Amino acid sequence: MAGQIFLILGIFCIAYGLGILCYAGIHAAFVWFWMGAGLCSLTITAVCRVSSLQAAFFRIPAGLRRGGLLLVLCGILLFAAAEGCVISGMSGQPESKLQYVIVLGAQVRGTKVSRALKQRLDQAATYARENPETILIVSGGQGGGEDITEAQAMETYLLEEGIPADRILQENRSENTEQNIRYSMALMEEEPGKVGIVSNDFHIFRAVHIAKAQGLAAEGIPAPTEWFMRLNYMTREAFAVVKDLLKGNAVF
Repeated sequence: MAGQIFLILGIFCIAYGLGILCYAGIHAAFVWFWMGAGLCSLTITAVCRVSSLQAAFFRIPAGLRRGGLLLVLCGILLFAAAEGCVISGMSGQPESKLQYVIVLGAQVRGTKVSRALKQRLDQAATYARENPETILIVSGGQGGGEDITEAQAMETYLLEEGIPADRILQENRSENTEQNIRYSMALMEEEPGKVGIVSNDFHIFRAVHIAKAQGLAAEGIPAPTEWFMRLNYMTREAFAVVKDLLKGNAVF
């Protein structure tokens, strides 16, 4: 029974990883995780089904086997807790009339915004139309494969959506979420009170708590996520939450 479960899991993980490659390209983030998880699952399937491999497994000292199992169980519990945090930030409703809203950058392909970034910008534009006094800070530097900064591509998109230029500020140096927040805060002319942060829904929990670690009162404005990539992004984000909490970049 266990062998069948791991066989199905292994096939699913590898198939999903290949699907991500077809959908998002060779540079898709975190695709290696699904390939690795699939291979590990198929390896466990082989151990369950091949008697010689079972014999080799049981030659491992019992203490090491129990220790390994305990580590796996602790890892599963930690992942589940982190995933719960990710899910908790996915359905927030922002206050109206926020003075500033930070729009976090994402990949730009040449000069064009990616699908994920378009979703963030569409959400930011909707909020800006409903709250005409709000200033949008578009935040993101220039990375590999990008001909311009993410901030420039974001401003161009928002201008095309009818958001006036005097309501958009560019932060064009940041390379990660922590820098997005820190450099954007430097553009605020006065103590802003509560600030909105726009990102895809899976990213909201971590972004808000990174902002809190820097002394910024923030609330999330979640944008949609593509259905096919959602599982990938949510899985990756759980690991990122743990990493930032351990490094002190985010606080509860």
